[in-house]
Amino acid sequence: MNQRIRIKLIVFFLIVLVIFHFVSRRRSIEMNEIDINKIENFDIILSKGQSVQSKLIGLLKLSTDDYSHIGIIVKANEKIFVLHSTPDGNQLNGIRYDDLQTFINLSSVSDLIVLRYKELSFDFRQKLRMEFGRFKTIQASFDFDFNNFEHKEIYCSELVWLIFKNAGLFETCDFNLGKPIYPKYFLKMNKFIIVNVKKTSL
Repeated sequence: MNQRIRIKLIVFFLIVLVIFHFVSRRRSIEMNEIDINKIENFDIILSKGQSVQSKLIGLLKLSTDDYSHIGIIVKANEKIFVLHSTPDGNQLNGIRYDDLQTFINLSSVSDLIVLRYKELSFDFRQKLRMEFGRFKTIQASFDFDFNNFEHKEIYCSELVWLIFKNAGLFETCDFNLGKPIYPKYFLKMNKFIIVNVKKTSL
């Protein structure tokens, strides 16, 4: 394929993506629509965003129905915060600690779901708190290669997996580490229950 055809294909793909982005755009979730009383420390939040970046992730997986982002929740000072890794960080650090509204605004979240690990003991909560605090201070750029075997760079699902694994709650065999860990995989794990769902209408 010569360079001119390749450029035309790239331009065509970008035009289709932009059209798809605006045609399928939905209203974003507002904080006052979320029952924060149903949310606890170390719940996992999955979101479906409307940014071009989120739509691109969906298209690359040949689906627009999948959740495209994931993070871990904590409550502090009567507010909800999310630890997550995103390309919206800076070049040196993709790991961010954002309040929930900022997390929603980053990709104009239209759908979200909150999962909770079943029967989380006090000891495991302490281990999660330690790992959460450790990764909160780590600088690691976003991993565009989705490599689960080295952690100098970290993508969103990898961050969640590492925190739970290091706390002793995940086994290495829970995922096929030779492939990216998509957020939707956490939905299929019987270790979690759904505690909150919010979807906007088309």
